[in-house]
Parts: sequence; C-alpha cells; structure tokens
Amino acid sequence: MKAAAVSSVEPGDTGSSQAVKAQLRLREMILAGELPGGARIAEVAISQQLGVSRTPVRTALMRLEQEGLLEALPNGGYAVRTFSERDVADAIELRGTLEGLVARLAAERGAAPVVLREARACLVRIDDLLREPALDDAAFSRYVTHNERFHALLCEMAGSPVIAQQLE
Repeated sequence: MKAAAVSSVEPGDTGSSQAVKAQLRLREMILAGELPGGARIAEVAISQQLGVSRTPVRTALMRLEQEGLLEALPNGGYAVRTFSERDVADAIELRGTLEGLVARLAAERGAAPVVLREARACLVRIDDLLREPALDDAAFSRYVTHNERFHALLCEMAGSPVIAQQLE
C-alpha cells in the first residue's frame, strides 16, 4: 500500500465520530488515488496513520464496501475496488439521470429565495472560473467546491432526502 500523509482523527472523539472521520478520510484517499484500485487495505497501518484504534477503521471499511469503493477479500480484509470504463460511464449516466430528477423536483416544488440566490451565486462563480484560459490546481479546487455546493443546493431545493442520499 502506498504510504500517504494522513491527518489524524481527534483523540477526544467518540467511537462513532472516529468511524465517520475515518470513513471520510479513507474515501478521500481512494478518490484522490492515494489508495489505487486493487490496493489491499492494511487495517493496522490505516489505524496507525489515522491515529485511531482498529474498531473505527473496521467500521469505516465496512461502510466503504457498502458504498462500493472497497471489496471484501475472500480470506478477510479489503481491497480498493477497480472500475472499468463501462462502470464509470454507467455511474455518470446514473448520476445525470438522478440530477435531472432533482432539477425537475426543485422546479416543481419551488425553492426558498435565499437558496435560489445562493445557487445563482455558485453558478456565477463557476462561470467566472471557466472563463479563464486555463485552470490551475487552486482554480480547479474552487470549481469543485462551487460545483459540489451547487448540486447540494439543488438537492435541498428538491426536498428529497432519499435522492440526496443516493447522490452522495
């Protein structure tokens, strides 16, 4: 497994909180490629890197398997799931379909003016970033932040926790 710089979980956190933080950090590491597809996850090493006991890490690993980011190995443990081009294309198609439904529900159900203003502001910031001839890492990071916020606002406007959960 590739060693990664990992910020530790706060020692005063409850076990449940530590499991959530471990899950978030592991998801981040997987999505950033710090834990590449096919990499076996060493529970002890991850526990040490995150500065938590193995129990919250074990909980986080089970949750990430449920999310489809990890796969359970036949003899125990987990590995980062690899995705084919078709898997990625299908996931993008599914997300697009769900986001279309969210947009329709938001339009049908209406939205609070304050939420609409914030969504418009996100779009303006995104448009401003995309007008630049090239995006450096910092600009791309801002784009991702604004885009994620815009989509979260759409989910809020749709008023469907079920769909919002599927889009997480």
